[in-house]
Amino acid sequence: MFPQLSRPRGPAAVEGPTQRDPGSISNDTTFNDPRSSTRSSFSIADVETGFLPGESTTRKKWMKAFLPSSLLAKHRRSSSSDSDLAKRAKRRLKWLTCTIIVLAIVLLGVTSAFLALQIPRRGSQAKNGVELIASRWGLPSPSTQQGLTVWPTDFSRDIQPIACHSHNDYWRRVPLYDAIAAGCTGVEADIWTDAKSPGELFVGHTRKSLTASRTLESLYIEPLLTILNNANAPSAFSDPPANDTTVSTTPNHKTGIFSTSPSTSLTLLIDLKTDAATTFPVLLTALQPLVAANYLTTYSPASDSLVRGPITVVATGLTNFTANILSPANTSPFRFVFFDAPLSALSTLAPTAMDMAYNTTNSYYASVSFKEAIGDVGWWRRQLSTMQAWE
Repeated sequence: MFPQLSRPRGPAAVEGPTQRDPGSISNDTTFNDPRSSTRSSFSIADVETGFLPGESTTRKKWMKAFLPSSLLAKHRRSSSSDSDLAKRAKRRLKWLTCTIIVLAIVLLGVTSAFLALQIPRRGSQAKNGVELIASRWGLPSPSTQQGLTVWPTDFSRDIQPIACHSHNDYWRRVPLYDAIAAGCTGVEADIWTDAKSPGELFVGHTRKSLTASRTLESLYIEPLLTILNNANAPSAFSDPPANDTTVSTTPNHKTGIFSTSPSTSLTLLIDLKTDAATTFPVLLTALQPLVAANYLTTYSPASDSLVRGPITVVATGLTNFTANILSPANTSPFRFVFFDAPLSALSTLAPTAMDMAYNTTNSYYASVSFKEAIGDVGWWRRQLSTMQAWE
């Protein structure tokens, strides 16, 4: 129990400005603990709250912050009581910490669930057939082709074609469709032939990456045929007036892939990776379904006319200009595979007869290796030299 406070007998026993009557002792009066061999002072406020003599101010504040008044009133000055009180305070602190952590986890879970419900599932809110097919890529064929039947006239709705090229398009998650969804007007496919599978054109960056299911026909020709067949399906409104800008302006009125710009032609860049003598003829054969449907850009030597189609095929890589592009198989009755002309030959000051052979009737692209034409810029320079800039 609390020590009995009695009036001290010596003037030195009371530490204060003046000696007062016990009945008028204030809370700021301090006393010595008569039970302690060492001198320690405590106030009446400490005694009333149950603090031990000599307890630090920090400890007092800590206990007042975490202990209710009921526990402070029961506090005893004995070491055993003090130990029990500290344990209770620690348990209370742990309980409070655990409660806060649990509430935080619950709040985080509720917030995550709310946000997940706000984000529509991919494919459920597809704006057009392209996005629907991309969302269902890899599912059985009927589900994939559903995107071409749900919106037969709005397959590429809200997609604005832009002058961008999908390099190595077969690396996209969904070849061809991802490029169309982005508005790209050009896609590239590297093709290979293999002696074990004559007549097949396999698509891949290296020979080791080739698979039997990834062919030019399965990844590009068949999807393009399906898209364009649906876009050009017969209807009661197949013959628009001459001033109708919502349809293709080509003579045969073939509508292109992009609904917002039906006259825009999609460039299919074919990079031959194997010998052109054997690969190019197989390519001409593979393109025949698109040729028969009048979906390709063509040039007729007889009438000297170039007709733009929904798709323009350009050959590059190991393609030979004279042996392949100008060959009778690609010229009669019209040319439907065009060349990626060397830009360096077109910019020479002394062009040869071969340099002058490249024109819009046989070439669609003109490109050059940046390193071969300009030189190595170098990561340390980060800019072109004066001579490189003039070149």
